[in-house]
Amino acid sequence: MFKFPAWRGSRNRNRNRAVSAPAAKPAPNRLLDGQGGAEKPGIRKRLFGSLFDGVDWGRTRINIVVALFCVLWFGLWGRAWYLQMIAGPRLANKAERQHTATELVAGRRGMILDRNGKVLARSVEALSVYANPQEIKDFLKMANTLGPILGQEPQKLYDELSRTKRRFVWLKRKVDDKTAEAVRKAGIEGIGLSKEFDRVYPFTHMAGQLLGFVGLDDKGLEGLERSLEARLGSIPTRRVVQRDAMGRRFYLDEDGNAAPRGEDVTLTLDAQIQFIAEDAVASVAKEYDARWAGALVVDVPTGDILAWAQYPFFNPNNYRETSPAIYRNRLAADALEPGSTFKPFVIAAALQEGKITPTTPIDCENGRWETKRFSIRDTSVQGVITASKVLRYSSNIGMAKIGLELGARVFHDYLRKLGFGERTS
Repeated sequence: MFKFPAWRGSRNRNRNRAVSAPAAKPAPNRLLDGQGGAEKPGIRKRLFGSLFDGVDWGRTRINIVVALFCVLWFGLWGRAWYLQMIAGPRLANKAERQHTATELVAGRRGMILDRNGKVLARSVEALSVYANPQEIKDFLKMANTLGPILGQEPQKLYDELSRTKRRFVWLKRKVDDKTAEAVRKAGIEGIGLSKEFDRVYPFTHMAGQLLGFVGLDDKGLEGLERSLEARLGSIPTRRVVQRDAMGRRFYLDEDGNAAPRGEDVTLTLDAQIQFIAEDAVASVAKEYDARWAGALVVDVPTGDILAWAQYPFFNPNNYRETSPAIYRNRLAADALEPGSTFKPFVIAAALQEGKITPTTPIDCENGRWETKRFSIRDTSVQGVITASKVLRYSSNIGMAKIGLELGARVFHDYLRKLGFGERTS
């Protein structure tokens, strides 16, 4: 016999139970009218519904956005007014301290060139470390940080800066790039870097004694660097320099022009001939074991000096490691006796005055002549010889006797007429 599934019987029972159930009571939060059950509007709608009737919500949103922009606009103007009128002087002073610095600015020194334009001396940028003790707040921290960077004793650095009343103190001049970068990264208040110039001689010892060298203050101390200081040098001045947000300086004067620099000087020297001359004097000095040797190469028609060579050599790049005896410019500073090269002029003047003839006999005293005031010797023993042989044998005794016969005043006049003691132009 077929049977209905169990779920159908259950469903019918539920349906019958729903039909016989009593009517549901009205919800407690709703009000019924007096005619049998029509629902009235809710309290929220009755209270606020009429308030928003007819509102244009699109225009309302636009007005709200405009109002917000107006508030922000007036806020920005108020902030700008405060920064300019109230905090302006304080911020301007702070900006000036951050973007300006007072430094000792030295102009670049002029170059020294040979006749062909080759650079014999030039200046390159270098940085020096300085301190303003009045701006240092923690001297102990400064000394412990800066001492190892500069290779100085921290205690000595602390004592030097903490006890001084000066506002500017050099700590180390013309440091290398690595040291300068370490000082910059340390960022110690009151410690700064100042741009200077270091002198470089590309050909090392070539014409070293002639060129000379400059000191730490970029002033010429020897040679052409000293004698031409007025043309080569540039006077350093203390001025306010601008700097950007990275701390890089702009070295411009008040008119916006670059820092002044010295004048370049071109010499008559020829670097190639100078090299050959130096090689020659070095070979001669070593061959004869001489303490010093020198040579000048002159272009006779013009009088231009093409080479100025001296041995031992001197490297101006390392002048601190050299003694004054080495870098002394002997060709210019020392009184060098002309020696036997002067004897032909004595003979020429005596012949011109008719005091002697080429065959005039001269007694050379067998190599030694004693007088009351002086004694003269010859390197060879000669008796009575003619004046021409006096010149041939380079006899000191024979030449002295001819000179006495000529007379000092007459001989001096001849030398002046020949140009001795006068500038060569």
